[in-house]
Amino acid sequence: MCIFRSFVLAIIAVLLLQPVSGNPALAFQQSQPKDGPGAFTDQIATRLLDQIKEGLEGHMAKKMLDSFDISRMTGGPVFKEQIVAFVSQYETVRIHFNLLETSTSGAEAIALVDMEMEENPPGDVSAPVHKHTQLRFVAQNGAKGWKFTDVQPRSFFT
Repeated sequence: MCIFRSFVLAIIAVLLLQPVSGNPALAFQQSQPKDGPGAFTDQIATRLLDQIKEGLEGHMAKKMLDSFDISRMTGGPVFKEQIVAFVSQYETVRIHFNLLETSTSGAEAIALVDMEMEENPPGDVSAPVHKHTQLRFVAQNGAKGWKFTDVQPRSFFT
């Protein structure tokens, strides 16, 4: 009888532990901190960066600028003019980026991005101009969701 009882207790113990240890995905989810609704995530940063990339590569200044909240940017109208001029200045633009880190502090979030850009002026058959730098994007959550409200150095887009 004692062996049977030990066997039953062992099965009960396994069943009680099953939800956490038997399902690695559930155990992983339980160990991860929960982001609150509306939190700035790597996915949001990547979506905004993809929008910048698609806008510049497609010569669509509006699409690129839609990832920014120009009204909240210091010098926003000047930045807008800078991007419109940039898009019209080059025949081809190729962007490669690597999101290095995101962080949130109060109402602002930061995305550090390693970015490379190749640009060819119209009619230029020489090798493309190559730029490479680390950009710091500041984001804020507003009525239209997360948007970038600053990027440094802005001179990267000249």
